[in-house]
Amino acid sequence: MRKVFTHRPLPPYDFSTHLSIFSIKGEPLPYIYDEERQACRNLLFIGGEYVTVEAVFSREPWEPRITVTVWSGNEGIAEKAFRQVLERVRASFDYSAFIARLAGWPRLKSLALKYAGVRPGRFLSLYEALVDTVIKQRIALKSALRIQARLVRAFGRKVVMEGREFYSFPEPEALTRAALDEIRALGLTEAKARTISEIAGATVEGRLPSLDDAVKDPWGTAEELTKLWGVGRWTAELAVAQVHPLFPIGPKADLAVRRGLSRVLGEGAEDIVDKVIKSLDDFAGLVMYLAALEYENVKRNRE
Repeated sequence: MRKVFTHRPLPPYDFSTHLSIFSIKGEPLPYIYDEERQACRNLLFIGGEYVTVEAVFSREPWEPRITVTVWSGNEGIAEKAFRQVLERVRASFDYSAFIARLAGWPRLKSLALKYAGVRPGRFLSLYEALVDTVIKQRIALKSALRIQARLVRAFGRKVVMEGREFYSFPEPEALTRAALDEIRALGLTEAKARTISEIAGATVEGRLPSLDDAVKDPWGTAEELTKLWGVGRWTAELAVAQVHPLFPIGPKADLAVRRGLSRVLGEGAEDIVDKVIKSLDDFAGLVMYLAALEYENVKRNRE
């Protein structure tokens, strides 16, 4: 049974820009993004079962609409799947409040207006966020996305619905059962393969901090995550940033963040990130994201 939901987030809202950057045509990450239709589909675990969903984004950024189709015979589960999609695409975040908060930072406000409504997606588990971030360590984004797609194809679940494939993120149990050589064969280094196995094991054993921990104490949770083998500060901070419903944290030492902020603010990189964090609280991480996006776009245009 197909159930269709519609949601109108507060403008400006733009999620398609994020998806166009963090996707590869036809590849599961685990979502598969169809740029022509601005449609994103994947397989979600809801209420003890896997559910196929598709979200279509239209009229961005000033009259945004999100249309979510859920294939489920259970109306309660369909509703939960719809709500989870909205969480994952940060539909409740008020970007206009973010712009207003930047009143004392005119250059950052110009950056926010340039990318009106753009925001990153959200993971709903530290396990998924950590695996995603480990894969992205020290390699080009497109290379990381190709590796992640291989991981999803190898260890995630797949359902074919109406002739189209839907994938889930690999369950941690699937990765704990895999040999390191199997994980490494996807294109990962030995260290990354071991780290991903360690993260999966910590998840199964209940050793990861909870989402509540990350929300209540993001920086403390990031510090706790660095105790895992192979998880450094950059990985821990970015993972927590990707699960938090707001933006109080981000990868402070990230080169693109620092260079992007330095370029936007016209200052040296030293202490800029700390100034932003102290001044902007729950919006600091979004500033980091947009600064990194600006830096990467400028670099790409020069190349």
